[in-house]
Amino acid sequence: MAAIEADILEGRLKPGERLEEVMLSRKYSVSRTPIREALRQLAATRLIDLRPRIGAVVARPTAGEVIDLFELVAELEGVAAALAAERLDAAHLDAITEAHAACQRSAQGNDAEAYYRVNGQFHRAIHAAAHNRVLADEIEVLDKRLAPYRRFITFRPGRTREALREHDAILRAIAERDPARARAAMSEHVRILGDDAIHLVKGFSVA
Repeated sequence: MAAIEADILEGRLKPGERLEEVMLSRKYSVSRTPIREALRQLAATRLIDLRPRIGAVVARPTAGEVIDLFELVAELEGVAAALAAERLDAAHLDAITEAHAACQRSAQGNDAEAYYRVNGQFHRAIHAAAHNRVLADEIEVLDKRLAPYRRFITFRPGRTREALREHDAILRAIAERDPARARAAMSEHVRILGDDAIHLVKGFSVA
């Protein structure tokens, strides 16, 4: 399952793409039995859909569903940022600060994939500082469903500069131990608007 999941999260298998057992069996050099079990597990996490007479398809939410997911993640990430501001210690502040610096360094290059990775590190450092494992786990599950769309946003021209300014505001609010400001800054950073969601969904041309 891990290999198929990684291909979905990293964009090699795109929303709407059919996942045929024979093709997957050949690609991953395993029999169809573990492939079938992996597809059932991925369907349980809603990364894929199992459709009658069609089979497995990489999940492709509607624009409305994408908006709903981003709204929920924005609220959960906002809670994490607020808790991080309340519970901050020196070690976690250092981790968040270093992750932000890594984002700034990565943004100076042309490697969008590298920036996406360090952007994730920044968010995970804040989740760790919140000291709430259940919250972090819930965000991780939803993030997997949104991975193709978050990557699309992250790589959009001009978005990196905006994101770095937003990261800076989040970091300052957390460092100054201001939960309300940290929550608002993070929620605004993650939330997207309806037009953005429609553009995202249309950006994936697989039927």
